[in-house]
This record gives sequence, structure tokens and C-alpha cells, in this order.
Amino acid sequence: MRSARVTRSSEVLSSPLLQQLKTQAHYLAKLNTIVAEQLTAIKDQYRVSAYKNGVLTLQTPNNALIGQLRYLQNHYQQKLRQHSVFSDLIRIQILLDDPLHINRSQRQPLPPLSSNIKALLLETAASITDVELSEALRQLARESSDKPTE
Repeated sequence: MRSARVTRSSEVLSSPLLQQLKTQAHYLAKLNTIVAEQLTAIKDQYRVSAYKNGVLTLQTPNNALIGQLRYLQNHYQQKLRQHSVFSDLIRIQILLDDPLHINRSQRQPLPPLSSNIKALLLETAASITDVELSEALRQLARESSDKPTE
């Protein structure tokens, strides 16, 4: 069983798709660094999400920054064109970051489940024939029991 798992993980790590994703991630990191060097006034308020066919796509969760970027787009384009990577820059596209994209570490912990909900989870788990789902429901009820109530 162990050798099958090792073989499987080495296949995944050497897959062309993973290599392509790693290359794309490195490319975007490089673009982020270049843009940050050129646009120092706003460097921590956006991220580069793409650069294709002369269109640089930036994403930000900040509506005010979107307005600023659009207003100063020509100025920013001129600054970025000074770098060889962006010599063919045609325009800057600015998108609002998905507000649902929340870092887990920034979320508040969920309140503990009530005893009624725990009982319903356990009852549902007992009636389900899918072993994995049943165990997941039991685990959820147990973990919630471990949390201190306030």
C-alpha cells in the first residue's frame, strides 16, 4: 500500500499540469515584483492576476483603488512600459477581488453547535449508509463537543 502511495505522489509531482501551474505561479510572482517596483505608491493594495496579449490584469478588494487606478491608468502604463517585460502593454484591467475570498486565519471561529444540532447530526449519521459521510457527521458532532461553551 505504501509503495502505491509513493508512486502516486511522484506521478502527481512530476505531472505536466503541475509543472505548468508552478511555472505560471513563478511568472505571476515575478510580475507582482516588477509592478510593485514601478508602482510603489500602491504596491500592497493589489495583486497581478494575469498578463496576456498586452493586457495587465490587477485585482484589488479596494473599490477606491479601482477608481484611482482607472483615473491614473495612462500614467501607470507609461511607468510600466519602461520595464522590458511590459514594453507591449496596451492597457491595465482592474477587477474587484471576490469579497467571498476570505483567508481562514482572518475568520472568526464559529460558535459551538447546540445540543439539538449535535443530536441531529448523530441521528443523521446513524441513518446514512455511506460510511465516510456518516463518520464525518459523527466527527463534526464530537469536535463541536470538545469546544468550550461560553
